[in-house]
Amino acid sequence: MTSVHPLSDATANAQTMIVLVVGHMTQMRQADESPPAGVRFIAVDALAQTLAGGGMPALVLSPLSGPGFDAVTIAQLLHAGGFRGVYYATTRALPDPGLIKREVRRVAPGLIFDLLLPQDLAWFMRSVRS
Repeated sequence: MTSVHPLSDATANAQTMIVLVVGHMTQMRQADESPPAGVRFIAVDALAQTLAGGGMPALVLSPLSGPGFDAVTIAQLLHAGGFRGVYYATTRALPDPGLIKREVRRVAPGLIFDLLLPQDLAWFMRSVRS
C-alpha cells in the first residue's frame, strides 16, 4: 500500500470535498447512511463533470473494475481532468498487482495510485470517519 496518507493533512467541513468515491461502493456505506463530512459518492459517468466543476478532492476511491469501467479508465479521466491527488482502487488479492500499477502510471503519469485490499479498506474507513 502507498505510504501517502492524504487524509492526515486534509481537513473537512460541510463544503469541502476531500474524498470522491466513484462507482458502486457498497462496502463504504449502507443505502440509508449519510456519508462522512467531506466524502462524496458519484457515478463513473459524472467524474469528468465533477472534476471540471472545481473543488478537487484530495483522494479518489473506486473499485478496480465495475460495469463499463476499470481503474485505467478512471485514471485516464482523472489525468485528463487535472487531478493531482491520490487514487486508490479496491480489489481482492491479485497475482500481479504491479501490472495494474504500471498500466495506470502509463496512462496517467504523475498520478499517485495504489490498490486497497479489503483489510486496507477497513483502515481507510476508520481514517475517514475519525
